[in-house]
Amino acid sequence: MGFLVFMLILLFVMGVMGAGITVLFRALRTAQIKVERRRRDALYAWTMANGWRMHEGDAATRWRPRLAHLRGFRMRRLAYGTIGVLPMTAADCRYETTTTNAEGQAQRTEVNLSVFVAALPGAWPEISVGNRRLGSRMVRALGGHSGVEIGHPGFDRRFRVETADPYAARALLSPALVDAHLRGQAPNWSISGGELMVLETRRLTPERIPPGVERLRWLAAVLGVPS
Repeated sequence: MGFLVFMLILLFVMGVMGAGITVLFRALRTAQIKVERRRRDALYAWTMANGWRMHEGDAATRWRPRLAHLRGFRMRRLAYGTIGVLPMTAADCRYETTTTNAEGQAQRTEVNLSVFVAALPGAWPEISVGNRRLGSRMVRALGGHSGVEIGHPGFDRRFRVETADPYAARALLSPALVDAHLRGQAPNWSISGGELMVLETRRLTPERIPPGVERLRWLAAVLGVPS
């Protein structure tokens, strides 16, 4: 009899705890929805005030396939407008990474990503410029292929250039742009399909759009696009 009473009490406590967890989960979910709505409304207000437009949800943009290698990539929303002669897009995106903890269990982590894109006039080569990782530095040190080098020892040691047109790479990476990279003043960037792209691993907010598109406009100007 005592065991039966104990089991009934245990089941009751577990039911109460389960109900409490369900309520807590719903409350957290509701709070997340409210926060996301405030983000959406703030971005919409910014676009209205600055002559831009906003799209809510994922979109089949021309540049989306360039990020298809990112697991679970999707756009939350994007804003688009024109700065000078350049049509620009600022997108609030996310993707997932998988790590293994000490117990050997896989854990997924959501990574926020701000994507800034400018459509460049004329014809442009396919090219990407980014910081060298340890593996790339080791390959280069061993004499293996590690991207196109432009002939500047300091730059070639720290940055990896990928392109099928080495001549164009050396023409685009002017002394001013090389110096800006070495000083940490230029972001990593890429061009594909005539679109210049810069990525930032953080949420897109209205406050971050002006400096983001300004970096893009500056980079386009250094690459030779007339303002």
